[in-house]
Amino acid sequence: MKILILTQYYPPEHGAPQNRLHDLAMRLDKLGCQVSVLTSMPNYPTGKVFDDYTGKFTVSEEIDGIPVTRSWIAAFRTKGVGKQLLSYFSFVLSSVIVGVWKVGEQDVIICESPPLFLGISAYFLSGIKGAKLVMNVSDLWPESAVQLGIICRGKIFKILEFFELFLYRESAFVSCQTVGIAVSVKSRLPDTKTVLFPNGVDLEKFVRHPKYPDFRSKHGIPEKSLIVGYAGNHGRSQALGSILDTAERLQGKDIFFAFFGDGPEKDELAESAKKKNLANVGFFASEGRDEMPELISQFDLALVPLRDIPIFEGARPSKMFELMSCRVPFIFCGKGEGADIAMKSGCAMVVPPENPSSTADAILKFADLAEKDRDELGAEGRTYVEDFFDREKIAENFFKMLSQIRNL
Repeated sequence: MKILILTQYYPPEHGAPQNRLHDLAMRLDKLGCQVSVLTSMPNYPTGKVFDDYTGKFTVSEEIDGIPVTRSWIAAFRTKGVGKQLLSYFSFVLSSVIVGVWKVGEQDVIICESPPLFLGISAYFLSGIKGAKLVMNVSDLWPESAVQLGIICRGKIFKILEFFELFLYRESAFVSCQTVGIAVSVKSRLPDTKTVLFPNGVDLEKFVRHPKYPDFRSKHGIPEKSLIVGYAGNHGRSQALGSILDTAERLQGKDIFFAFFGDGPEKDELAESAKKKNLANVGFFASEGRDEMPELISQFDLALVPLRDIPIFEGARPSKMFELMSCRVPFIFCGKGEGADIAMKSGCAMVVPPENPSSTADAILKFADLAEKDRDELGAEGRTYVEDFFDREKIAENFFKMLSQIRNL
């Protein structure tokens, strides 16, 4: 079976969709599929095209044995709505041109959404290449864009929603990252086939690493402090401003907040911490995906924060599965599906989103635990993901669904 994964996000970038789709590509390849990827020049999350790809319209390469074709994208460091739309549509246009030019016949095209606009390219290429279309929905656009304040309800929203539903109707099936997404699709299009394709974790890669002795000195973290870590995107969805408010409440305690990663709001967050004179906060560079297990293993406690908006009640952030797999206890700041999973894992506390007081109280409770007790909580999380969120099993189930549509 020839499968093309069409996505704006892919390694060497690191992030949730990048890791999930690359993992899927490699596992489908091992199952006997001919998998290739059509993606943009890497630029996430800095908004600057990586040096090796600057000034090129298309690049062909292999990543871990997977053929990857890249096309040009207009990338911007600042993420105003206008620039973001220009970035999205630049890749839509270039991916159509490069896809027609360089991509051969396919049996299935899997399109990652968001960005929803990439569905234009997916629909066009699926017709040209004789492929079945599968929309892989990790976030409901345009609804999430409204709740994040990117667009308003009105004519534009209605046009986008019409296009969203058109893509779902044209798909052999819609793969949904969460139950909430599947319910939303089914409620509007009862005849559309949906498949749950949840976040999971590579159990062989994400394992607990020993604490290395110079981590604290390297990052200026006090020796006796509890390291409360966050590793990921610094954007609208994560509500990291509320975590700074939490840090402000806990000044004077032996607790240090370590933020690793990048994103459109990182500079603003760092400036805010400086204005608040938060000596218990540090902002650090992104780590590569291969270094992530070792990094998060240095945390005594981790944070998984989300904005307080209804759409995120259906979210299952991938970072919480990675934390469980590395036996790191965490605090989930949110509601809904993610909160339910965190509670069932046995290694997390759940607090309301964007609630600095509740988050501070939860951190203090973890701080009062002995290291041995925190380790036991982390071990429960590892057992939980082994039972329910193993990416190998998830990929095998997905492969079975793809095999069923090949001859439709």
